Amino acid sequence: YLLADGSVDVFVARPGADGKVAKGDRGSKVVTLGPGALFGELALMYSAPRAATVIIASPECRAWKLDRTPFKMLLAQQTQSTLQLYEGWLSRIEILKPLNQFELARLSEMLESTLLDAGEEIIRQGDPGDKFYIVEDGTCAAFISGPNGEVKVKDYVKRGEYFGEIALLSDEPRKATVRATG
Repeated sequence: YLLADGSVDVFVARPGADGKVAKGDRGSKVVTLGPGALFGELALMYSAPRAATVIIASPECRAWKLDRTPFKMLLAQQTQSTLQLYEGWLSRIEILKPLNQFELARLSEMLESTLLDAGEEIIRQGDPGDKFYIVEDGTCAAFISGPNGEVKVKDYVKRGEYFGEIALLSDEPRKATVRATG
């Protein structure tokens, strides 16, 4: 569903000791969604039971509904376009240049785009490395903390700049904290 007007409340119920949700238990309210919000897409994507209960919260509410088959067709078309876009600029990233087209295609399938707010921490100095990041859009900066406080050591301002690879390749803790800046 795509919410056109009004608002809805989303409730999530936790299963009991038997692994089941009690009949009629809608759970705790986790969020209120407004116009432009999507809900119900996970059940369509994964053919899974609904994970939440959504209840109209405003006096009037209007939503657009899309059934599973057209949703999956739309998703497949969008995914293909996104993959082609990613493959184009991924091939120009220095650390990825040794990869062939097949490997770049596989990599682009695994990428997850994340929207961050300015000031939001992406990685933290000293944490174990579990992800590698590539700037798609926007800017971020790396900071190293030491005895004299925190010092900015690098700005990432161009699409294709990357960070987080050292901790992955060396299996050592993160060397810096990186935050979104814009």
